[in-house]
Amino acid sequence: MISAIITCAGNGTRFGSDKLFAKIKNKTIFIYTLENFVKAKKIDEIIVSVRQDNLKKFQKLAKEANIKVKFVIGGSQRFISALNGLAAAQGEFVVIHDGARPIVSPSLIDQVVTEVKKHNAVMTAIPPHVSIKYSTDGFISDHPPRSLTWMAQTPQAYRKDIIKKAYEMAITNNQHEGCDDSELVGHIGVPVKIIPGEFNNLKITLPQDLDFVACLLKNPISKYA
Repeated sequence: MISAIITCAGNGTRFGSDKLFAKIKNKTIFIYTLENFVKAKKIDEIIVSVRQDNLKKFQKLAKEANIKVKFVIGGSQRFISALNGLAAAQGEFVVIHDGARPIVSPSLIDQVVTEVKKHNAVMTAIPPHVSIKYSTDGFISDHPPRSLTWMAQTPQAYRKDIIKKAYEMAITNNQHEGCDDSELVGHIGVPVKIIPGEFNNLKITLPQDLDFVACLLKNPISKYA
C-alpha cells in the first residue's frame, strides 16, 4: 500500500495569505494538487495535514470536489506536519508532497512510487539553470560544478520506517531547522536516490507565482527546456 502525505499547514507568510485557497480559473491551488494525486495510478490513500483553524475549509473543498482524503492537524514546522501525516498512513511507503506545488504530474508521482520500491528513499530534483556559488561570510568560497548540483523538489518518497526514524532522530538531536526530508534521511545514513523532476512543478511562494502557474497550465515547459 502506498500513502501520499500532502503538507498544507503553512501560514503563507511570504504570500500574504493562505496560498492553498488562492484560485486559478476558479479552482483552488489545493484542489489542483489533490486532483493530480487522485489521477496517479499508484497512490492508495491521500492524507492532508492542515492547520486546525483551516480544517473545515479544506474539508469543504475536498467534499465539493468529491475527493476522499484523510485530514490530520499539522504542526508549526513542515516536518512535524509530515510526521503527523505519517502517523495516519497505512502504507509501507509514503510519498510526501508540498501542497503548494499544484502542477506535479500524475506520471511523476507514479514514477516516484516505482523508484522508492527499488531504493527505499527517493527525491525529485531539477538541474539548475544558473551557476551555484558557496559562501559562509558573504564572499564566495567555492564554485560547485553545475553538473553536480540539483534543485530539490517534491514529491519525495520513503519507506515508512526510514522516514519515521529520520524524523524522530531530527527531534532528538534538534537537527530539523531548515532541512528537507532528504537531508533528514541522510542524517541517519540512508542514501537518497535522485530522479529528474519537472520544471513545471513550481512551488507557489509569492502572489506573482500564480500568474506563472496559470501560464504553465496553458503552455507546459518541456522536461529539460
